[in-house]
Amino acid sequence: MKTPESDLPAIEAEARRVASSAKGLADSLGQALPRLREDLRAVRAEAETLRAALQEEKRLREARQPPPMRSSRKEAPDEEAEAAGALLAAPFRVSAKAAAAARSDPLAALSVQVAKALSPDASPVDRARLIAMAFAASQGDLETFWAARRQRKAVPGPIKQASLRKG
Repeated sequence: MKTPESDLPAIEAEARRVASSAKGLADSLGQALPRLREDLRAVRAEAETLRAALQEEKRLREARQPPPMRSSRKEAPDEEAEAAGALLAAPFRVSAKAAAAARSDPLAALSVQVAKALSPDASPVDRARLIAMAFAASQGDLETFWAARRQRKAVPGPIKQASLRKG
């Protein structure tokens, strides 16, 4: 049997070998660690960029999707409103029936006046009459309303008086 003192040189040699390889490992680790930190930062930055791009792509995909289908009950009022809008945008022609109703019905009278005032060949008097009728109607003053409707000509300017003296 060997005595522990005889193993001492072998143990010392093994310790020196381990110490020298530990120093080499520490040097390698010291050089590799900063490089690994930089690589980790670059990978994290790339991951953030990819996350942001994914979020943007999801947002764009949701924006491109068509709106949910409407029920037929809701489509009918939309189509009716669109048709009514087209009718309102078209020029309104006053029918004989509407003109007759305008003699006694304030709403019919106002609609006939709107048609006249909005026509391309409307006179300033037609436009002024519309404004006067609408204002009187908003005030509930039917007497002024009907008076404005009957007004046919612009209010005449001041009358020039002729000189009584002969010159």
